[in-house]
Amino acid sequence: MNVIVIMSDTFRRDNLRCYNEKTVVKTPNLDRFAAESFVFDRAYCASFPTVPNRFDIFTGTHCFVKQDWSPLPFQEVVISQILAEGGFHTALISDTPHIIQHGFNYERGFAHYLWIRGQENDALYSFPESVEFPCSADKVRSPAVNLLPHLRNASHRRYEEDCFAPRTMLEACRWLEKNYNRGDFFLWIDTFDPHEPWDPPEYYVDMYDPGYIGERIIYPRYYPIAHFKKEEINHCRALYHGETTMVDRWIGRVLEQVDYLGLSDSTAIIFTSDHGILFGEHGFMGKSFISNDYFETIRLYEEIIHIPLLIRMPGQGEQKRIRGLVTSTDLMPTIMEMLDLIDTARDGGTTLIQTLQCGFTQPEHWSIDAEKLHGISFLSMMNGKKNHIHDVIVSSFPLTHGTPRLDKSVITTEEWSLHVSGISSDPQNELTPPKDLPYSSDPADYHPGETHAALFHLPSDTGQRKNVIRENPGIAEELHSQYVRKLQEWGLSKDRLALNKKLILEQ
Repeated sequence: MNVIVIMSDTFRRDNLRCYNEKTVVKTPNLDRFAAESFVFDRAYCASFPTVPNRFDIFTGTHCFVKQDWSPLPFQEVVISQILAEGGFHTALISDTPHIIQHGFNYERGFAHYLWIRGQENDALYSFPESVEFPCSADKVRSPAVNLLPHLRNASHRRYEEDCFAPRTMLEACRWLEKNYNRGDFFLWIDTFDPHEPWDPPEYYVDMYDPGYIGERIIYPRYYPIAHFKKEEINHCRALYHGETTMVDRWIGRVLEQVDYLGLSDSTAIIFTSDHGILFGEHGFMGKSFISNDYFETIRLYEEIIHIPLLIRMPGQGEQKRIRGLVTSTDLMPTIMEMLDLIDTARDGGTTLIQTLQCGFTQPEHWSIDAEKLHGISFLSMMNGKKNHIHDVIVSSFPLTHGTPRLDKSVITTEEWSLHVSGISSDPQNELTPPKDLPYSSDPADYHPGETHAALFHLPSDTGQRKNVIRENPGIAEELHSQYVRKLQEWGLSKDRLALNKKLILEQ
């Protein structure tokens, strides 16, 4: 069997009709794909954001207990190494710069990798020296770092095919054309779109906000939403939706190529994302709070961590829903079990790897064992043997900083969502949020500097607007105890574990 993984960065699950019947976003190709796939209703990212999430999937372990946004350590075993050693043709085709640039090494183990350069902050071109910003720099996140290089790179475009997602998907189609009959393969396709900057061809934007004449904020500041005008927010949404539709169109080309090459009955295809983004929900634009010299991770709300996950198995022709909780770290052992490269048994929810069905010639420290995997294969849910594999899952920013501004986690169950922060390792040096910004006056929104825990009852409060921790302190305490036990089990260092052992109920 072959495996193709399509990772689309910042792709909100409510873009898709299988998750949101009222969506206005046009995604006909993924809608058709979902109609003949396993649709996971409760899939969550584990580590947040981009690079830590790829770490989770590539290693089957949680980045947030090991490291921050950092290069891939040599001693970490990645799925591409295992599959290459097992005889699979492996390929990475990516326009997501962060996993390859500056020696981040996520191409390791792929026999073929192609980095399509120029996305976001990747300074591919130094010319033209002067470019025109589409909006005031005051409304852009890190304009000199993130937007200026992108505008220079994008100035060389002439057609839609020159945009990043189309180029990535076309290269994937070409790789398939040359390799479809060479034996089993593992192809990872990684597109940064629809992550900012949002600059699809104008006809995509006109699908959602025709006639707009205001500023085009293609990379908005991660800021309180009151900083923006209502029509600007609506247009940001239109830009994002337009880019999402463009991504869908070119994913359709890959799916079409799979069919044309006769691979549908021998190939599993996985579509997912690393996280979402806020467009005013909870009082914020973006997915964190960045203001000059101040940076804070806001609460990881459902719009951010609740991700799409669609898997079409070989020959599958109908939709099947998976209701149980799964997390991105589960993908690695699941793919391994799909390919019969590991034999797994389950004892109390732990994946026990008994044997590898391939011959390794790599150094001993590249072997894998049960103690090193945090993810659990969910193939047993797909084949109907189990209804769930997790009672509780954790989504988290890396717990490496020793400051409650950044060390934020969410404990999710079938019913509850508990948001927690650690305590400070150095209270004397804690930063405070800027006081002169237009923060939301709605008490249900997020307010910078909040470090106390919040508990939301998801079935009755899908928008996470009512913190019910005062009415349910026992539930919060029990969830937090499970969280601490998990962190200890996953190997969080003792000094960092000590900073996360206290549940802060009041600020």
